[in-house]
Amino acid sequence: MRILMTGLLIGGLLTACGGDEAPAPAPTTPEVKAPEPVEPVAPAAPEFNAEATFKTTCAPCHGEGGAGDGAAAAALNPKPANFNDPAFWAERDDAHIHKVIKEGGASVGKSPLMAPWGGQFNDEQIDQLVAYLKTTFKPAE
Repeated sequence: MRILMTGLLIGGLLTACGGDEAPAPAPTTPEVKAPEPVEPVAPAAPEFNAEATFKTTCAPCHGEGGAGDGAAAAALNPKPANFNDPAFWAERDDAHIHKVIKEGGASVGKSPLMAPWGGQFNDEQIDQLVAYLKTTFKPAE
């Protein structure tokens, strides 16, 4: 009888304390979705400026005025090309000048002191440099 009474007492307590009810569901956290991955965007390259490039890259040897008299020209033998000389233009076309800028003077049998710039400038940029040389320094015919 004692066991029965103990069982009834425990059963009553469980009923009074909500023992037959299912446990309350745990609070739910709203589902948070991870953001979609975003492709990194490379910063836009600054627009190529042939005039500025000439002044910083070419003028130290060829001179600001393209006469082959830049500050570094004093130490060079042979001297850099003079873009103001009609003979320079009479012997060269765009493709030749492009090749010299891209591959260096040695690529056309000229001075190896004229460095190749193809690693720094792409073909379109070199074409812009050629156009700048022609419009800026080529004497009128």
